Amino acid sequence: MDTNDCPYELPADPSTVNVVKKSPHILIVGIDGVRYDSLLSTPTRAMDRVAATGFLLPVRVHQRNATISGPVWATVATGVYADRHMVTGNSHHPAELDALPDFTEVLRSAHPELQTMIAASWYPLATPTHCGPIFSSRGWVPTPDPEETNDAASWVCADDAVADYAANRLENEDLAASFVYFGEADVEAHNHGTGSGYVAAIQRCDARLGTLLDAIQARPDRAEEDWTVVVVTDHGHLDAGGHGGESDAERTAWIAAGGASLPRRVSAVDHADIFAQVLATFGVNTADSEGVPFGGRQKARQDPRLDTPLGRRQAAGRR
Repeated sequence: MDTNDCPYELPADPSTVNVVKKSPHILIVGIDGVRYDSLLSTPTRAMDRVAATGFLLPVRVHQRNATISGPVWATVATGVYADRHMVTGNSHHPAELDALPDFTEVLRSAHPELQTMIAASWYPLATPTHCGPIFSSRGWVPTPDPEETNDAASWVCADDAVADYAANRLENEDLAASFVYFGEADVEAHNHGTGSGYVAAIQRCDARLGTLLDAIQARPDRAEEDWTVVVVTDHGHLDAGGHGGESDAERTAWIAAGGASLPRRVSAVDHADIFAQVLATFGVNTADSEGVPFGGRQKARQDPRLDTPLGRRQAAGRR
């Protein structure tokens, strides 16, 4: 048949089609101390928006980490566990952490043109306070430090300030990778347990997440961008409040993620995987991480370390 006589529009030759690759961006949102069961039983519209294009999965805090903020956030930042980064609590800053660049530093080293952001209401994440800076590149914190009073009102104000600051930058700047942290829910559980006040704090944190998502959607070039959003907690809580122990309530955390570039099936994740996912988003090698990009971890593995390139190399050397 002579295609010149065909009345229908034929599909273009794939070899001649110019595919415009969207620019990658990733946002990591840390919400401290939110129990997985409490999250599931609490209406969280923003979290639902994230998980609708990806997943929400429970995460067992790795046995090499205590169920304490410092060690777990250090794993998120550096991709290794406490026996390597040596953050074992919230008070002491180890020299070993200084030798481990966080994911924003690794990313900027590989791609100096990229911009990053860190904004947190918990000072050790972004300043040389107690066990910090966990992110050695440091970042923005609200003033005054909410831990000076450690009451609910101070943390609400601090988290709101972080949300406003981060949303403004997300909407108006070309940020490749960002980490934003909210601490109110954890403090509420410590002060009053996991009752109605805790649920309300979780919902306020979810509303702040919604503010960040709306800022991304309002970007003038949003249609040309490929955004991945990851939301993570570091540990759970006892019913009466408190953590650091070995109970399921304390050691069960969770990770949610959404975005068009995520694998269709993700069955298991680990805190260390966030570091690997950030770098993989920009094509940066993750071989020295103890995590793997999302979708690369098997659900039932006796030793989760074996699901990483580094873990497989180490296991081969032990045989």
